[in-house]
Amino acid sequence: MNGTWKQGLLEHLYQRRILDQAAMQRLARHDRVPWFVVLLAGLAAWLAAALLIGSTLVTLLGDSPATAAAAGALLLGAAIWLLRRSGVFAGQLGLALSLAGQGMLVLAVAQLDALQTWQHRPPALAAMLLASGMLWTPAAGSHRLVCALIALAAGAALVGLNPGLACYGLLLAVAATWIWWQRHRWAGSRWAALYRAAGGGATLLALGLPLIAQRHWMESFGMLVDQRMAFVLSWLYPLGAGALLLGVTLRLSRGLSAPMRIAAVAAVLLLGGLGLQAPGLLVAAALWLALFHACERFWAVLVGLGALLYLGDFYYGLHISLLHKSLLLVISGLLLLGLRGYLLRQWEGENEH
Repeated sequence: MNGTWKQGLLEHLYQRRILDQAAMQRLARHDRVPWFVVLLAGLAAWLAAALLIGSTLVTLLGDSPATAAAAGALLLGAAIWLLRRSGVFAGQLGLALSLAGQGMLVLAVAQLDALQTWQHRPPALAAMLLASGMLWTPAAGSHRLVCALIALAAGAALVGLNPGLACYGLLLAVAATWIWWQRHRWAGSRWAALYRAAGGGATLLALGLPLIAQRHWMESFGMLVDQRMAFVLSWLYPLGAGALLLGVTLRLSRGLSAPMRIAAVAAVLLLGGLGLQAPGLLVAAALWLALFHACERFWAVLVGLGALLYLGDFYYGLHISLLHKSLLLVISGLLLLGLRGYLLRQWEGENEH
């Protein structure tokens, strides 16, 4: 953070009586640790964790599930103790031990003979419950983000590799959009870290799951077996993605004039029609708008990279012809350029008045 900007922010918070004089002095003296120190401490923590976990796995190789569960519980207890301590080394070591402990407990559940008939569902459920529990442990944001990712990914495993996975990804996109849109409400609350972790995990999986569950990928793997699945992938998911983008646009344009709002809604409807063949782009656009509204630059850049991934998958996919894809891209680009010019003219006209 720039020193001048930081000092101005501290003075503003002091004038608003959010910080007292002692808190201002503590924050003014606080300097960030150099990045190379953080990197070396993190590498040392992961190396120590790898040695500890490796020796534990070698010792428990071939033992009973009860032994693996006991070792996993001990690792989780050590992780919770470390995560409550300050310092980069303790935080990274706690993260590694937390992942190892959760993995060993899930492995113990998978080894139970009584649960073999349900295949992967008991381990996935165990992973979801463990990660959700560890999410509440006071820790750095990286640990909470990883736990949120594990819990949501376990939910995807419970859904299975079927068209329902695309709907699950759409629900995650709706949840992530809502969380980032409400950032001004939860940013100052005691649950801010949980909201941020849940929003980050939902954003990452919402970008990845639709790519896995798109219809042309499912067809190539032989997973499309009936007409209901074809309906979900061909219509329900694209319509849901378009509705999400339209909802975000309507919320963003509430304070604009009627012509600008009508133009924005019309452009979204046209883009939604053009993007039926690539609904992931519509989801990425809705997420990006919500993140832009929340001033989350890191996540906005990440979603932009996800949109490029969707664009590459759409362009090089073989489910429609190259001429068809080229026409869709050209029309969409011209539409966006025309909308940009119209909105700029409307904006300049309003500012003149």
